[in-house]
Amino acid sequence: MSGSPAPTQSPSRSQSFHYPGCLNLSIVQHNCLGSSNVFQTLFSFFTSVESSPHIVALLDVPLWRNCPPVFRNYKCFFPPATDSYKPRVATYVHKRLLSVISILPLFFERGDLMALNFHSSEGLFDTSQNLVCLYNAYSIPSGHTRSVSPVDLFPQHDFPTLVLWDLNIHHSASDPTRLLSNYDQFISSPCFDKASAQLFSLLNTSGVYTRFPFTSNHRPAVLDLPFANTTLLPFFSSWNPSLPPTGSDHTALTIILSTLLLKPPPKGLNSKYTDWDHISPLLPDLTFPASPALPTPHSLDLWFDDCLAKITHLITSNTPTKRHSSYSKPWWIPELTQLRHIHHHTSRLMRKNQTSPALAHVARNTYFKAIQSAKRVHWSQFLANVDSRSVWDARKIAAGRAPDRFTTLENAASPTEINNTLLQHFFSS
Repeated sequence: MSGSPAPTQSPSRSQSFHYPGCLNLSIVQHNCLGSSNVFQTLFSFFTSVESSPHIVALLDVPLWRNCPPVFRNYKCFFPPATDSYKPRVATYVHKRLLSVISILPLFFERGDLMALNFHSSEGLFDTSQNLVCLYNAYSIPSGHTRSVSPVDLFPQHDFPTLVLWDLNIHHSASDPTRLLSNYDQFISSPCFDKASAQLFSLLNTSGVYTRFPFTSNHRPAVLDLPFANTTLLPFFSSWNPSLPPTGSDHTALTIILSTLLLKPPPKGLNSKYTDWDHISPLLPDLTFPASPALPTPHSLDLWFDDCLAKITHLITSNTPTKRHSSYSKPWWIPELTQLRHIHHHTSRLMRKNQTSPALAHVARNTYFKAIQSAKRVHWSQFLANVDSRSVWDARKIAAGRAPDRFTTLENAASPTEINNTLLQHFFSS
């Protein structure tokens, strides 16, 4: 049955789930097609790997007596069944995650939408984030409407929020090569417009299919979509569709959320000084592996990545890197660049009266709050790695200004006044 877990004790140092500031959260999103075989195949695979995912968000979950199946080492949260609806979604949380944080499940008197609030007083990802929210939604097509509305999916939260959905809709943002009908655009546009207005970003790789139909008269599609708000986006690490097949026509997806990589940005390549005279003679001798005889999307991607890696390695090994300037910021992350572009874009639109001042105000505040958060996390990481050589640098930064070089004496603020005071004291006669 669903419910919130009992309060747990704080983790010990020996646990593998380190805390705080070192959280590496793995989330799996999958559509089970209501099949118990798909469910058992998916979770049986988790038992064979070294590290099971912390959270498994299932859509179209199988039911037994109106309850999803259970699996060892996982706690299941799901909307309780009533006479009006049955649970269509369920979220499984690993016990090792339950042992270090508290969870509050949220239900909305419906079976197709649920949320979990993850809370820790010590901070999630970094000490500034104590709460993370995860939404899990699934909807079956019903004419020109969907049971889950965009307003329900994209709340305006100032804490990290992740939305996982399968609403059976198609949109050019997730599948740019698909020729959309007027019906597809009518159904999907409100959801993606609402996500954009609430500053949610799509996390999956655009154009990578997540559903491969069993019948040949249907084409692959991108249906399983994760969205993150601007507060969570800096902690997004990767999205991966490479889990083994489970018997479902949907691909099991892995999302990794982790701490920020708080180090100076990597040096870029200075393409102006690429040694083409050395590269050009090597190009005719560059060999590539043969393409797969019976290609699948996964094997084709691996073959393409292998070929691309050989070309890029040849170029990068003969291209010098750029030097960091005095204006380089070690706390800067790529997500801040994206938020800066959004801030300036909305500001220009506001000056042209093409958007509301409220939207520009939200974009500006989000950008500057993200900067402050990145600085705080970088400072925490810097202090955690202080040694005997860098401790004085940390003290100098914490002081905020250089210490006074002259001793402070009463009624003597300048070097001249200090000199006169000392002369008068020792040589008063």
